[in-house]
Amino acid sequence: MFPLGFVLCFSTSAAVIDDYTQRGEQREWFLEAEQRIERRDFDRARELMLKLADYPLFPYLEAAFLEQNFSLANEPFVLEFLEEYQGTPAERQLRTAWLNFLVRRNDGARFLRDYRRQGSAHLQCYYLRERYRSLRRADPSESTDAEFAELWNDVTEQWMHGRSLPSACDPVFLAWSNAGHRTDDVVWQRIKLALEARQTGLARYLARFMDDDTRYLADLMRRVNTSPSVVRRFQEFPGADPREREIILYGLGRLRWNNHDALVSVWEHFKDKYPFSEQERAQMESDIAVTLALRGDDRALGYFQRLDPAYMTDTARQWYLTARLATQNYGAIAAFIDRLPEDIAERGQWLYWRARAQAELGNFDDAMETMERTAQQRNYYGFLASARLSLIPELSHDEPEFSPDALEQLAQSPAAQRAYELRQMERFLDARREWNLVRQDLGEDEQVLAAILASEWGWHDQAIFGFAQSGSLNDVHRRFPLGYSELLQEQAAQASIDPAWVFAITRRESSFQPDAVSPAGARGLMQVMPATADYLLRNSPGPTSRIPTQTRLFNPEENVRLGTQYLADLLRRTDNNWLLATAAYNAGIYRMQEWLPSESVPADLWIEMIPFQETRDYVKAVLAYQQIYTMLLGKDANVLAPLIRMQINGTNRG
Repeated sequence: MFPLGFVLCFSTSAAVIDDYTQRGEQREWFLEAEQRIERRDFDRARELMLKLADYPLFPYLEAAFLEQNFSLANEPFVLEFLEEYQGTPAERQLRTAWLNFLVRRNDGARFLRDYRRQGSAHLQCYYLRERYRSLRRADPSESTDAEFAELWNDVTEQWMHGRSLPSACDPVFLAWSNAGHRTDDVVWQRIKLALEARQTGLARYLARFMDDDTRYLADLMRRVNTSPSVVRRFQEFPGADPREREIILYGLGRLRWNNHDALVSVWEHFKDKYPFSEQERAQMESDIAVTLALRGDDRALGYFQRLDPAYMTDTARQWYLTARLATQNYGAIAAFIDRLPEDIAERGQWLYWRARAQAELGNFDDAMETMERTAQQRNYYGFLASARLSLIPELSHDEPEFSPDALEQLAQSPAAQRAYELRQMERFLDARREWNLVRQDLGEDEQVLAAILASEWGWHDQAIFGFAQSGSLNDVHRRFPLGYSELLQEQAAQASIDPAWVFAITRRESSFQPDAVSPAGARGLMQVMPATADYLLRNSPGPTSRIPTQTRLFNPEENVRLGTQYLADLLRRTDNNWLLATAAYNAGIYRMQEWLPSESVPADLWIEMIPFQETRDYVKAVLAYQQIYTMLLGKDANVLAPLIRMQINGTNRG
């Protein structure tokens, strides 16, 4: 074994390499060094690390090397690393490993010294336990009431968890409870957290800690969680405790999706029996109105009319519009929009529908003036207004000014260099962690600079997110990059579909992030579901692959090939209606077909009345993006023009 410092002493003399072409060989050495450290081949690892002292990812090797050589003899090197790279992903990873090492040694003093807030519940519990022991061991005159008060607050925060906690917490939880901090209300709050996390066993266990006269609340909440219809048993709510109000609201929130008639009757029974706040009343009546509108229930309008448009949620306003569009009551739509606050009424959606309503009411001059104002906006409604006016939309592209020297300085920062290298190795998650470190302390102008740098590096998803978060929205070329341009255009041609449509879908689905994974399990650039991929692969010629479908979908070529095939398939199944195919790409073709009306409605009405907010927003976004990409690809055409004449009905099922 060689002295550890023989390697580590080189880390502080690293110089930034400006020429990225020199990095290829270093990347190979880095990957080999990682493997050698993992295999504990430290002699070869040392040789490689000596070659990599000026490589941006050297700290990752240092951290891995130290982790494999934890001992008190090497403690100075560990502490030096933690200090030098404080706040970096490598430091956080090494600190967590070091803390676990100290736990195994039962070294509470060092643990307290080196602890920083962790995501591990076990380490959090060990920390609280050691703090408590330290205060107990200290001279009483030195252990102030303030220190104990701070500890108990932290213990309360830890205890308020929806799941069971490690046994390391038990000693300090017991002391906290004996000190009188496990109050009835604290227990009640945790019971609600447990039920939200579907931990009914934990909720049942916690109920024993409630006071005798309030324990019924825990039982009632648990039964409402199991069966929301329990709120219909009015005798179960004696009015003995104000927290019954919370149970009622919770139950109604769940009841609304499976029994809207019961939702109405229960609310009408309870609304004057309990002291609901004005906000709670407005939220519940808004929820009822939306639920009834979603179900096509005529009572929805009555509930909507109880609400002041100025205080409606965006969801409630959307569903009021949907309810009025269902009967094409343009007079009510115009009157509603006139009652909106000015800042809301000037949004594209309300300008467009005000213009549409005024036109239907015969107020053509007013309609034309409002439609022209709408057309000035760069969004779905602005492009739709342009189509109605037979105008080519204006993209209003405006690049922000920046200092090339400042851009280069940011590019050469250690965290940016590490992010760049990790992305070159397709370690996208680690690269994003480093990039978050780059951005976390930047001012507004510097955030724009970081977005520009990401764009210059071809890191499209981070450029898109950066511009969105900074509020700098007029750099259209960087916000709507032609990422993977050759691949997307080639596969669009193969599938005989509009390349701008493919760019728009990809921009909306993943922002050109090749390793994107949705909560539903969709993967890759075009967010293809594994089941959809399997369906397409079964019907495609060619040899089978032993690589799992989930893995294949992270390959951009494979993903885009399958995504464009699926779009072409949806076009075929919707009689070449690209609007319906877009909705089906998000929601599935069978669900989309359920939304088709029996009688024809204009396409813009149908889009506005799509019952799933995710799909409704998705369709609007893709149509707007398709218009932008059409123009970025060199065509001055209004993509949304066909929607002006398009009628949607059940014959579009395909």
